[in-house]
Amino acid sequence: MNRDQLQSYIYTEKLLAQLYRRAAALATMQSERDALLAFARDAEQNANYLNYFYRLEFGTAFDPMIPDVNIQGGYRELLNEIQRQELSSFLALRRLTYNQGNAELRETMRAITDNKLGHILTILAIVTNMNTPGQERKI
Repeated sequence: MNRDQLQSYIYTEKLLAQLYRRAAALATMQSERDALLAFARDAEQNANYLNYFYRLEFGTAFDPMIPDVNIQGGYRELLNEIQRQELSSFLALRRLTYNQGNAELRETMRAITDNKLGHILTILAIVTNMNTPGQERKI
């Protein structure tokens, strides 16, 4: 894996952490807020895992500044953006579990992608519940 790829993966995890925290602030249900905050912590931890491999390979850490992303719309649009980011990241990282010579990196990627799959399904469930008639929600 080259430097640019690894930097991109770290950046995406930090961005996801930021987006999850923003979504948690907009969530009207405590269970959703708690899940989103847990996902933000997971994304930060993923960035830390990736940074471990970055330091091994390049001798220094990579800590990008994440600008405040302006997403038009409300809670639903933010969840949709998170879903897009998670899916894209999942697919990119999952490929590394198949053709990675470093067993430790391969297993770390496998753990990260398994975790991401849970996030993706949970976000999908939240959005699906928003579409269910009779749900009292603020969006």
